[in-house]
Amino acid sequence: MSLKSKLQNFLQIPIMRKLRESDDSDPVLAYAGFLIMTVMYYYDTDRFFLYTLLAVPAGWCMMKFYDFVAKHKWIGPLCYLVYMFAGLELIGMIINWGRKDYPISFLVWFLTPQSVVSFSGWYTAAIYLLMLGFLTSIVYYFAKTRYRMSMQFLIMLIPLSFYAKEGQHMPAFLVIVLLASYFLLMIYCRMLRDTDKQRYIPSSQGKISIAMYVLAFSVLASVILKPKITPDREFIDNAMSYSSWSDILMNAISMFTDTTDNSVSVSNNTRTIYYVNSPESLRLRTQTYSYYNGDEDSWNVSESYDKPSGDLQEPMTDKPQDVLQAILDAAALDQDFAETYDLTEFAGMTLPEQDLRDLYLYTKFTTQVLPSPTRTLVLGSEIDKDYVKQTLMNTVAAPSFANGVSLQYYSDTYAKYEAVNPVLRKLSNQNYHDLLLMAIEILEARDPEQAALLIRADREYSNAYSYLDFVNAVDFQSDAIDLLAQEITAGCHSDFEKAQAIEQYFIQQGFVYDQSYQKSRGENAESFLTQSRTGVCYEFATAMVLLCRSAGLPARYTQGYSLSELYDSRIDHHETNYLIKVRDAHAFPEVYISGYGWLSFEPTVPSMDIPEQSQAENQIIMQWGFVLLLLALFAGMIYWKLPAMQEFFFRKKLLHMTPQQCATALFQHMRRQLRLPDSATVNELAFQSRFFCPESELFTALDVLLYSHKQATESDIMTTPQLARTYLQWQASREQFEKEQAQRRKLEKQQNKKNN
Repeated sequence: MSLKSKLQNFLQIPIMRKLRESDDSDPVLAYAGFLIMTVMYYYDTDRFFLYTLLAVPAGWCMMKFYDFVAKHKWIGPLCYLVYMFAGLELIGMIINWGRKDYPISFLVWFLTPQSVVSFSGWYTAAIYLLMLGFLTSIVYYFAKTRYRMSMQFLIMLIPLSFYAKEGQHMPAFLVIVLLASYFLLMIYCRMLRDTDKQRYIPSSQGKISIAMYVLAFSVLASVILKPKITPDREFIDNAMSYSSWSDILMNAISMFTDTTDNSVSVSNNTRTIYYVNSPESLRLRTQTYSYYNGDEDSWNVSESYDKPSGDLQEPMTDKPQDVLQAILDAAALDQDFAETYDLTEFAGMTLPEQDLRDLYLYTKFTTQVLPSPTRTLVLGSEIDKDYVKQTLMNTVAAPSFANGVSLQYYSDTYAKYEAVNPVLRKLSNQNYHDLLLMAIEILEARDPEQAALLIRADREYSNAYSYLDFVNAVDFQSDAIDLLAQEITAGCHSDFEKAQAIEQYFIQQGFVYDQSYQKSRGENAESFLTQSRTGVCYEFATAMVLLCRSAGLPARYTQGYSLSELYDSRIDHHETNYLIKVRDAHAFPEVYISGYGWLSFEPTVPSMDIPEQSQAENQIIMQWGFVLLLLALFAGMIYWKLPAMQEFFFRKKLLHMTPQQCATALFQHMRRQLRLPDSATVNELAFQSRFFCPESELFTALDVLLYSHKQATESDIMTTPQLARTYLQWQASREQFEKEQAQRRKLEKQQNKKNN
């Protein structure tokens, strides 16, 4: 059996026949299917096409069920209620299965941008079933029960709202497909569906016209130049921040999430979450992460180091200036000590003062974490100090921001002071412990307070390197990163030199910051350093942490906010000069530097000069439009030349037929060209041909070959070449007659215009 025969048999299966007969549901089903596709592309880009394929049979069954509900006044709504409650029960079961292995609830996961939370298969399946039932229901209702195209337009905004939540643009091909399906649905509801007064009879010409209109609409909507618009999301985002849901989201996902992925700082959300008064632009930390998973390209916390209740903790309350000054004072008291550690030129030097700076933060949210600089020292009286826990990681937990929070900190810029930087460049972790022990011995008798300070510094140093050993034992390992770290830090002796060399490496080697870059599956910190060299702050911070660890420096991945947007205002009698918005989420490394302690760095390179995202998206849509235009022109050319091509191949086939086969083929072909029904006879064909071919031996031959039951002699019939030749004469006469008729109608039309 040929493939064509198998296909025909398959199409005769009852369910396939029903599908082919249900053309009236196609535009409605297509529109609902594309809506589902756009939603699932947001939640599961890799498998959205599979969800769409599954939605076709499921949606068709639902449309038939809705037809049943619409036709039955009492039993229909009852069945719909049963269907709705059963569906919600199934979705609830799936959500419960997902909740067992996921840290946050389904509702929080649903309301949160997907760049902030990790993927959940169960939750995604629940979203799919929810959208499948909801979207097919409302599309059917406003298309077939109550025709409301304005409501269909609002329905089309539902998937757009998912992308707006993320601050992203819907991909260009989805925009075009969704608009085309909406336009097709509008044509169907206006013209093609059956009503009480009229019945639509489908035809091939009608379908071609509709396809041309939809294609033309899609092309025009794509290629027409779009105005350059800068959307102002401030009002909407700030309005959302007053909702109680915002508090739930902040508490559920903000800073106690044990895993962070590569989505940091890719959201364009302009919602303001903190008002700040700060003397300088800062990097504010909220959570540290110790373990890097190279397979999943994500960071995880250590309960011992990254949680306020951890065991391996040490308060960072000492001033780095005091530690350095104590070392220099010891060098002034003991020349051997100064010479041993190359501090002779600094012995007895008085370092510049490291100010204790004030910082004020205010937010309308109830959050459990306080964004703070690396070395935050004193909290204001507004917060119960007994509740605050400052750890080695300096994660500060805060129960309330009702009246704002005042705190003090030591600025990281002190390490780069002209008088301080040369001293730090003399200190290395290779001998820092011995240096501290010798300095403590020198200072014990002369200045016990300084000696006690260096004892605490030595304990902080020991904890930091215990941390390094702790994470290196079980963390991600890469020979390529180890080798690169050795190359970058070659010739560097101090901790600060090594950290600065790694920090500058990304700028010197032309790494690119690009929020639009989409990483392929399997890419991680190693591929970022050796291949792509493109990413956002997550990639830069991760890479520097791993490079520092390979170079023998304790380092940790830190997540928080970048304080950079100036905005003068007054909140509860406090002056504020900075805003922190959702889009200011930032990642950066913190490195332990001998002589200073934990210090934050900024390896992320400045953003490259690229077109605005909205303009770039418009350009992509226009490119799709031109592709569609070329396809439309190609299809139009094929359609225009199709009759000639069909005629050419038909004539070629005739020469390989017997006279009986040739007569049958000619009769069917000529009947189609004159648009005669399948029941037309040869005499009716001859009658319709009387205007351009009144007498022809062809009809006599066809009559004999098709209807004669007796064995005809050679004189009664034509050979295949003769049949083909007479057919060509008939065809030429018909074409000439049609041209003359067209010319006559044109002249009559012109004459009528003159007479009028």
